[in-house]
Amino acid sequence: MTYQELAKEFNINTKQVDKFLNYLLETNKNMNLTAITNKEEMISKHIYDSLLISKAYDFKNKTILDVGSGGGFPGIPLAMLYPTAHFVLLDSTMKKVKYLDQVAKHLNLTNVEVKCARVEELNEIGKYDVVIARALAELRIYLELVTHLVKVKGNVIALKGKNASEELAVSDNAIKKLNLSLTKIQAALIPSGEKRMNFIFTKNKSTDKHYPREFSQIKKRPL
Repeated sequence: MTYQELAKEFNINTKQVDKFLNYLLETNKNMNLTAITNKEEMISKHIYDSLLISKAYDFKNKTILDVGSGGGFPGIPLAMLYPTAHFVLLDSTMKKVKYLDQVAKHLNLTNVEVKCARVEELNEIGKYDVVIARALAELRIYLELVTHLVKVKGNVIALKGKNASEELAVSDNAIKKLNLSLTKIQAALIPSGEKRMNFIFTKNKSTDKHYPREFSQIKKRPL
């Protein structure tokens, strides 16, 4: 995919996107941030993939937590697209957090904040309008890890790939116990032809104080 094609789909500054990808590729020489190093492929599989959710959800003026941001996806591209939203990029690896902080400064993204922590250690109950993650963990595990961080009537967004339907099929219990409802499914193909399925959940009432459980329990016995 080319920058011209990207600009046709999304109202985004492609010079800024190019600056981001150049920085990512340079850092990637010394740090494992992405296996994809071809720019056209990166535009399709990283940038377009991150921005796709904007066709189904408006992040304007919201406070968003991007869990496991890693190379900066989806948080950095979305922060470029939504300058009035505030993005908190979370990663548990200090090297990646330092990189994310440098990226935000390099791109002059004043709407980006970076934190180093494991999501289950965050003591920020009901702080965010939205929590989002891209292929972080199996859906029911992800939902238990993050739902308490979202405000009542806020949203949990899961960006998923080929196993999305199977993950959703076994998540009914988690959705019910965490007081969520699935309000939208976005199914689409990215330009590379790969399938994407993004889930948008709404939090209907406060999360029961029993959740999230210890991570070892969540992993061993998902809801």
